[in-house]
Amino acid sequence: MREWEDAYVILSVVLDEALAHHSQGELVRAREGAETAAAVVDRLGEPLLAVYRILEVQGRRLAAVPVVSPLNPEFFRGEAAQQNATWNLLLHRILFGSRSRYLHKLRALEMIVCTVVDHFRETAEELADGVQVHPQESWSALDTLHYDLNTCLRESIVMLKSFLRVLPDAGVDGLRDELNASVFAVRGRIRPKLSRLTRVSS
Repeated sequence: MREWEDAYVILSVVLDEALAHHSQGELVRAREGAETAAAVVDRLGEPLLAVYRILEVQGRRLAAVPVVSPLNPEFFRGEAAQQNATWNLLLHRILFGSRSRYLHKLRALEMIVCTVVDHFRETAEELADGVQVHPQESWSALDTLHYDLNTCLRESIVMLKSFLRVLPDAGVDGLRDELNASVFAVRGRIRPKLSRLTRVSS
């Protein structure tokens, strides 16, 4: 969870600085910040997606899974995230059994994170390239997507803690090893990219 929090702080600082530069009319620095944000968002998104898959596989093996609450659409701002949360809320009311509710919540979070991260990256890259037709709306969209990603992060922490409460002691080491392996795998896939603006100016 420390890795997730660190990744979130980095993304938040980068985005806040980019938004500040934009509000001050410092467009080149704002575009640089948008590019950096696009490059670092996967440092949070990828580990979250990995843990959902791990918790799904491990959850199918347990005799009992955590009792979960449904996602609350009011905790999200973006339309796509709210729709997924609403769908999870509706299914939570008709699904029978803790396992079905647990697995569906993991899938709902996975769908939201996939959508949010992809949209964030694409929007930030377009802002960095200066190709957005309505840049103000795009900056506002980044702020909304960042908010929804934070909501997913908080839900993920709760899900992991709940899972640990029902996980037998014999399974703790195996879960820790899988989580650590997923972190190293993400680090290996995500490499710093040469700035577009640097390439253009060089």
